[in-house]
Amino acid sequence: MTDRAPHSFFRPAPAKVNLYLEVTGRRPDGYHDLVTLFWPLPGLADGLCLELAAQPGCELRTGGAAGVPESADNLVCRAAAAYAAAAGVAPCWRFTLTKRIPVAAGLGGGSSDAAAALRLLNAAHDGALAPDALARLAAGLGADVPFFLQDRPCLAAGIGERLSPVPAAGELPLLLLNPGFPLPTAWAYGALARTPRPPAPPVEPLLEALARGDAAGVAAAGYNAFEHPATRKFPLLALLLGFLRARPEVLGAQVSGSGPTLFAICRPGTPAAVAAAARAVFGAGIWSWC
Repeated sequence: MTDRAPHSFFRPAPAKVNLYLEVTGRRPDGYHDLVTLFWPLPGLADGLCLELAAQPGCELRTGGAAGVPESADNLVCRAAAAYAAAAGVAPCWRFTLTKRIPVAAGLGGGSSDAAAALRLLNAAHDGALAPDALARLAAGLGADVPFFLQDRPCLAAGIGERLSPVPAAGELPLLLLNPGFPLPTAWAYGALARTPRPPAPPVEPLLEALARGDAAGVAAAGYNAFEHPATRKFPLLALLLGFLRARPEVLGAQVSGSGPTLFAICRPGTPAAVAAAARAVFGAGIWSWC
């Protein structure tokens, strides 16, 4: 609980990038098995506020954020409905969502919002659900949601619900670039099945580089299977990746999630300069964060 009104709760909902992402197969339930390494970005976060209302129901306000529904389709509302059913509580909730993470960008914004909603509701209802029950709810909402119940880098397997914390020494100087258009996850998975790609490298060198705080080793060991369909469909992404990989300040660059956001691991003190150079070449419409 914060120093807000007595019945008001707040949580940041941070973004993530995937330092490694390989899809290993499709399951009968429609989900995909994968191996991925989630890296949280606490400096880039949506904000979610929960107020306990006098009237029954669940309301979501987004301030008119583009591409973010205020209906039951929003993952915050879906998380709230799942929590109410599992905890046996009647919803009297009003959520206010402040969006800072681009929508449908491969950064996990919607999933993080859903996890924040679950954590807020559990705090407001005195921990009515145990952590394992909360994790099961999260897994039912989406592959990335269980990770956002954590506050640390994790290696994920299965559909993303089998999480193992990853030791990491030091921070990564990251730059994010987004071309300004969404890339639906469903399209990305369908395209991945139709796009030939080389075999994925093993994830162990990445884990070892993180443990010793070797940013150059992390950059060299990263991988994302979605780079191949995304760059074939959207030539601008290929151009942006080529630009980043040619810069002397950049140790490595790749797609995050299913795209279209790209991230670069940079030399210390250089991400802002690379962002400025990217906008000079590709235009002010390129969104950046560092």
